[in-house]
Amino acid sequence: MELDRPKTLTSAVVDYIREAVLRNEFPPGHQLRELHLSQSLSTSRGTVREALRVLHEDGLVKIVPHHGAVVAELSPKRVSEIFDLRALLEPHAVELALSQGLVNDEAVEAMRASYDQMAEIAGGGDHFATVEADMAFHRRMAGYSGHELLLEQLDTLRLQTRQAILYTKLYKSDLEGEAESHAPILDAFVAGDSAKAADAVRVHITVAGERLLARMREGRPDG
Repeated sequence: MELDRPKTLTSAVVDYIREAVLRNEFPPGHQLRELHLSQSLSTSRGTVREALRVLHEDGLVKIVPHHGAVVAELSPKRVSEIFDLRALLEPHAVELALSQGLVNDEAVEAMRASYDQMAEIAGGGDHFATVEADMAFHRRMAGYSGHELLLEQLDTLRLQTRQAILYTKLYKSDLEGEAESHAPILDAFVAGDSAKAADAVRVHITVAGERLLARMREGRPDG
């Protein structure tokens, strides 16, 4: 197996492992053995060790003394905190964008295009690609707020948000399709109704979190 090496070798290993985790190729609890990874990626154990340290700081990998590195599993508490924080920040960003007149016709068309792309990708059955499209839709919409500090806070949550949204796919807690679940958000955004759009985002995030937590209490992912 060969790696693309656009940055440093360590960053290439980080990118490879991160994507494998988020694609569930390395599921929660999977042991990440330095020797196996270094051999399969044709790199040194020291490079793999440094990559795992970076991923540990990101929260995707847990370093267990005398056991090594394993893929971190989001606890129900952490899932609750991620969705709770998103339900506070994202609606505020959307409300700011609409109430301050920062959304023009071009932005509306961009959101429609993002929505259509998300719906199309979801129909293909690729969980990882669907999660990326879902996040792109939310990030684009919040971005119209122009609130740099708020957007920075959302960016710090991005990795764990991606993992949490992936969990909704793995646990099959997202009972509605991407198009159906995001339609009320898009409709309110297009209508320019700041309060309704903020409420739609809040409800969407809150319900997604509650459904995921319920499924997590029932047991392991379905696959």
